[in-house]
Amino acid sequence: MSAASARDTGADAATRDRPRIRAPWSLVAAAAALLWPWRAGAAPPRAAVQLEYRRAPGAERCPGEGLLREEMARQLGYDPVEPGAAAQAKALVFRGPGREIHATMDLYDADGSIAWSRHLVVYHDDCRELVMNMALSLRVALDPSLYVPPAPPPPPPSPAPPPADAAAATPARRGWPDVSVGLAGAAVFGTLQETTAGTALHVALRYPSFSLGIEGQVQLPVTIPLDETTSISTWLAAANVMPCSRQRHLFACAVVSVGVVTTSSTDARIIDTSALWLATGPRAGIEMPISDRLAIQFYGDIVLRLSELRVESQEGVLWTPPAYGGLVGLRLDVNLDPRSEAPARRAALPRGAEAAH
Repeated sequence: MSAASARDTGADAATRDRPRIRAPWSLVAAAAALLWPWRAGAAPPRAAVQLEYRRAPGAERCPGEGLLREEMARQLGYDPVEPGAAAQAKALVFRGPGREIHATMDLYDADGSIAWSRHLVVYHDDCRELVMNMALSLRVALDPSLYVPPAPPPPPPSPAPPPADAAAATPARRGWPDVSVGLAGAAVFGTLQETTAGTALHVALRYPSFSLGIEGQVQLPVTIPLDETTSISTWLAAANVMPCSRQRHLFACAVVSVGVVTTSSTDARIIDTSALWLATGPRAGIEMPISDRLAIQFYGDIVLRLSELRVESQEGVLWTPPAYGGLVGLRLDVNLDPRSEAPARRAALPRGAEAAH
């Protein structure tokens, strides 16, 4: 064997004995396979739900569905409301006794069964805060990343629970108005010959922002002397109708008054002892609640006389009133609405309902 061949043979043997370094592509592929599930699961699934949002009579001033959807989208990072979604959320906002505002929420699964329910309450007439709390509760119910497996359900109670629709139907009773009665005293000026006292019995049907009242009013007799032996006495009895707009403790009304002005005399021969009274004008005032049933009202009227009124005898006209006058009154109102029904309405809510302040 030649020297060159020996050298070549030695080189080949050395090459065969040296460990071979392979390209790391197999390691890259394995790392990609391990990382792929993590990357695929980085984006959580998105929830989709149909939304039915209603406001019962008395809660029309609360924010609409737009604010609820906007707040849900802000918290979730997307709008979960889709018309064709399998799940469905139903929300109802209604007024309770006093200044309470309630909200009931039910989440139905694809089979139409209630999967989640909540009952929220705010006690200071703040509908916007209530809608924000509703959005937070729905976000927790819809976000899959916050899902906690429920505990095994307890055995069903022996009496059958009321239908789910019964709880939603109960607040509709708040659509009926409250009934209040009141007794008022007033100082009246410009209506009769001199400033006099008046009294009134008031009955009203009251909604949260509107009321319709009927009032029986009497202005006490005013006596003025004509001479040393003759005097005349005049008094007024009228019925007033008052539609009023209410905003918290303030109210403004339009008053229409129909009645009779009666005049008597000690000596003068009065031609017409009774005359038609027809007047109108605005009323404004403030109401200060004492309790759930009692309130005091301070109010003032501007009285614009529409009918012709004068007192005359055979000798001539004895007195003609001005075309306008006014009064300042104080009234004690009693609310006849049976507040004892409020616990019954709360008991009808779903067993899983919770109240949030």
